Amino acid sequence: MTFMPPPGYIEVPVVKNSQMHYEYAIKDTSRNFEIRYAINPLDSVFIQFNAMQKNQESGGTVMMIGPNKLYYGAFVSTMGNISNGTRHQIRVFPTDAVKNEFNADWGASGFCEVAGDFGKGYKYCSAVAIHKDSLADAYYFYLGNNPSDFVPDRLIPIFHALKFKGTVDAKK
Repeated sequence: MTFMPPPGYIEVPVVKNSQMHYEYAIKDTSRNFEIRYAINPLDSVFIQFNAMQKNQESGGTVMMIGPNKLYYGAFVSTMGNISNGTRHQIRVFPTDAVKNEFNADWGASGFCEVAGDFGKGYKYCSAVAIHKDSLADAYYFYLGNNPSDFVPDRLIPIFHALKFKGTVDAKK
């Protein structure tokens, strides 16, 4: 993946919480607005999936969803976790747009009021999920208290900071 930090942001500590693990966070130096990033590689998921397939081939019965089909359910679950199950909206991006803008195979955005430790100090979260087949799922969470923080003019300059690069062998 490539990451281009937006200007005017500084690194801030990761907040330990039980709702959504993330690895990196930056905060706008001019307002109470934070972006948190999480990357979930699929390599260990493929190892488990392949082991279950071998078990099934040797006579075991296993219901399996392939690792390249888990992204939507994972994002719905993530949005439910960070909002403590309250109402949230999810909008799937057009396939061509997500391919051209993120070099991804799937992407979506969500919006909710945050609750619990993940959102402590913030009222709203706009989240983006992108998925690259056989590689990873990545999430970024925009956190703020003012609805005007989430208008396109403010989000566009920071929207494409994280992208997938190159290609990956899809035969995993």
